[in-house]
Amino acid sequence: MEEKEKGPVIIALSQEDLQDLLEKAANAGARAGIDKYVEEVKASQKKRTDRRLHNTKLLLRNYRMLEAHAENSVFGRTQMKETAADILESMMNIYNDELVVESIRNSATRTAIIVSHVRTMLEIYETCCEKSSNELDRRRYDIVYGLYIAEDKISRKGLAEKWCVSMDTTYSDEKIAIERLSALIFGVDGLSLQ
Repeated sequence: MEEKEKGPVIIALSQEDLQDLLEKAANAGARAGIDKYVEEVKASQKKRTDRRLHNTKLLLRNYRMLEAHAENSVFGRTQMKETAADILESMMNIYNDELVVESIRNSATRTAIIVSHVRTMLEIYETCCEKSSNELDRRRYDIVYGLYIAEDKISRKGLAEKWCVSMDTTYSDEKIAIERLSALIFGVDGLSLQ
């Protein structure tokens, strides 16, 4: 069977059909652009939320060391115009944990500001948990306190035994407590909006 040579296909459209086709194409392109933009904004917000949760855990892990640094610094604390919010915001742009901690430690004043802020937020969280009628809240605070803040830290196993829960439950409680602390430490931007 012999194939016929194909030439250009010509389609005749009325002015109205052409206009309708162009409008549909423009709408489809605009929708795709908006969808892509919304997707990128969501990804950026998730990345920022993840970073805040990470930085909250980093601050908790290093809390005692930063507190000791602030209290024992041989450098005088000078008056700074930088606020805890400014320092926390600058932390969001550093992706190396050691650099984050080092940038805070480099200034006795910055360290004191962050330690004071974290301490205050821990106290607020503790008060909220103590006033809660839900024992889960008290347990969650106690787990984070035992793992990160207590002078004599308590092992995860010890906390699981203390509260008569599984190790998995301590991880879950820690995660929820850190999310709540992140909201306190970073403000409304620390909330995970899903």
